[in-house]
Amino acid sequence: MKNVFNSLIFLLLSILSFNTASAYDLSGTVLYQGDATRPINNVSVALKNIGNNSIQTFTTGGNGFYQFTNVPNGSYILSGTTSLPGGGVTLYDAALVFLHMLGYYQYTPLQFLASDVDGSGTITWTDYNMIIYHILVGTPFPVGPWRFETSVFAITNLKDGVPHGLSGTCSGDIGGTFVPTTNTTPALPLAQEGILNITTGKPFTTNILTQDELLITGAGLIINFPSELLQVESVEFKGVDFQYNIKDGQIRLIWGNPNTTPLHFKEGESFVTIHGLSTSSFSQGMKAGLSLDGDCSILNTSNQEMTNLHFASPVIEYGNPSLKISNFPNPFSNSTKISISTPVQGTATIEIFAASGQLVKSLSVGNMDSGYHEVNIDASTMAQGYYLCKTSIDTGTTIISNTIRILKSR
Repeated sequence: MKNVFNSLIFLLLSILSFNTASAYDLSGTVLYQGDATRPINNVSVALKNIGNNSIQTFTTGGNGFYQFTNVPNGSYILSGTTSLPGGGVTLYDAALVFLHMLGYYQYTPLQFLASDVDGSGTITWTDYNMIIYHILVGTPFPVGPWRFETSVFAITNLKDGVPHGLSGTCSGDIGGTFVPTTNTTPALPLAQEGILNITTGKPFTTNILTQDELLITGAGLIINFPSELLQVESVEFKGVDFQYNIKDGQIRLIWGNPNTTPLHFKEGESFVTIHGLSTSSFSQGMKAGLSLDGDCSILNTSNQEMTNLHFASPVIEYGNPSLKISNFPNPFSNSTKISISTPVQGTATIEIFAASGQLVKSLSVGNMDSGYHEVNIDASTMAQGYYLCKTSIDTGTTIISNTIRILKSR
C-alpha cells in the first residue's frame, strides 16, 4: 500500500513538473514597420487561442516592449491594436500605390498592409483614390488609422516559429515616414522672411516662395495657418488641374501623379499664392505665420520624395491703418474740400491750427464708414496764411490721424 502511495506521489510530481516545464514566458517589441529605432507605445498586444479567445493582453510602454507569462504549449494568435492617431500619409504614398498598380513597384508585406486602406485584401485603384482623398480632405480610412501584423504560431519549446516581435504601420503610410514617439512626421521647414503688414478685416495676398530650382511631377501640401486670425479665400498654384481644400486652419493641395508632365520652378518663384482676409480678432501687436505640415510631399521626375527643400514666406503683422487726406483747391479763398480715405470706421474730427499752433477751427463730422469721403470747410473767417489741417478717426479702441499743410490765399 505504501508503495502504491509513493507511486501516486511520484506521478503527481511528474505531472506538475511537466506542466511547469511546458509553461513559458513570451516577450517581444512592437516596432513601426519592423524598424528597431521606432518602437510603438500604447499598443494593446493580445495573445489569443486559435478560437480567437483572448488569453492575455499587454499594453506597451515607450520602448514598445510586451510580455506574456506562463504560456502553456498550444497554438496561438498574436495581434495588436492602438488608439493612437495615425499619420504619415503623403502624396509619395499615393504615388507608390500608382506605381504598384502599374507593376513598377513591389510591396513588402507591411507595405501591402498599409496600402489596403479599404480592407478588401487586394490593392486596387479604390485604395489609391482613398489615399488621395484622405490627403485632400482628411477622410478616415475604412480600416482605421492603424494596421498590425497578425501572427499565428504554436508553442512547444519556444524554439523556431515563435514570434519575438510585432510590427505595425499607419494606414496609407506605404513609404514609412511616421515617427511613433512624436506621433507625427517631421515638419517641412518654412523660413519666415520679410513682413506683410495688414489691418483688421482687410484683404491680403501672400506667397510661399521656393528657394531652390525645382523640377517636380507631384506636390501634396498641407499648409497650416491661424484660422482665428486669417481667413483664406483662394489659392493659386502653377500646375493645371490642381485641387485644394481649406478646412480647420489648413490648406490641403494636391497636384500631379507619376504620369504628369514635370513642372519647373525657378529659384525665388512663388510656389503657392494665398489670398484671404484678416479676421476681426487680428489687431494691434499681433503676428501670423504659415507653416508646412510634416505630411507635405514633393516628388521629383523619378517619383522620389524630395528632401532638403527650402521655402520662405513673410510674417504677417498688424500694421497701423493709414489715413489719407488731401484738399482742393489749394491754395483756397473762402472754402476748401477735404478728401478723406479711411481704412476703418469711426468718429471723424477735423481740426485746423494756425502756424503758431493755435486751434482756429474744429469740426465734428460724426460717424464715418471706411472708404472715401469729402467734407467742405468754410474758410471765410480765416486770415490769409498757412494752416495745418489734422483729421482724426476714433474707432473706440484706437485713434488714427493724419495732418496736411493748407494755404489760405486771401
